[in-house]
Amino acid sequence: MKVENFKTSEIQELFDVFTYSKGASMARMLSCFLNEHLFVSALKSYLKTFSYSNAEQDDLWRHFQMGIDDQSTVILPATIKNIMDSWTHQSGFPVITLNVSTGVMKQEPFYLENIKNRTLLTSNDTWIVPILWIKNGTTQPLVWLDQSSKVFPEMQVSDSDHDWVILNLNMTGYYRVNYDKLGWKKLNQQLEKDPKAIPVIHRLQLIDDAFSLSNLQDFGHLKVPN
Repeated sequence: MKVENFKTSEIQELFDVFTYSKGASMARMLSCFLNEHLFVSALKSYLKTFSYSNAEQDDLWRHFQMGIDDQSTVILPATIKNIMDSWTHQSGFPVITLNVSTGVMKQEPFYLENIKNRTLLTSNDTWIVPILWIKNGTTQPLVWLDQSSKVFPEMQVSDSDHDWVILNLNMTGYYRVNYDKLGWKKLNQQLEKDPKAIPVIHRLQLIDDAFSLSNLQDFGHLKVPN
C-alpha cells in the first residue's frame, strides 16, 4: 500500500501483518503475470539504482515498465503503474464471479459479513485483474478483467458436456473466485467422477473459496462442494 504523510506514532500501525501479507501477495501475482526473468531483472535494476537512496512506489513501477518496454513477449492491458495502483491505492481485494453459461465474468469488492465499515469498499472499486485459468485440466492463455464485467466466450460450458473451468491458476491471484450454479455443478461432477483430474491445490482452493463465500448473504445460494 502506498502511504502518504504519517506521524511517527503511526509507523508501527502501518507495517502490520496485513500490510506485509498483501505486499507478498502482490509480489507473487506480479511475478506470475510477467515472468520470473523479467520480474527479477526489473527488481535488480531498481535495487541497484536506489541502493543508497530513498525511493517511492512509482520508482519501482518505472523500473518494471522499462523492462516491459524492452521486450515484446509480455503484453499488458495497461501500464504496470496503472495495474498495480489499482491494487495498492485501495484496500481489500475482489471476488471474481464467472457465469459459465454466458461466459460473463464480473468483479466486486470482497468483505467479511461482519465488517464494521463497508464504506471502505464500494461497488465502484475496480481492480485490473490477471486471470490465469484452466479448462479440463489444461492451462489456458492469460486474460485480463480490467473492468467491472467482461465476456469471455472461451470460458463457456454447457450442461450437456463434461467441461469444467477453474480460475486463479495455482492461486497466484489476490482474489476470491465464485461460479454460477452450473459452474459449481460441473466441478462437483468432476470431483465425484475423478477428483485427481483437478490438482490438489485447486481442490483446496475450491473448498477455501466456497467456505469463505458461503458465509456471505450475497452468496447464500452457494453449496460447498463435497
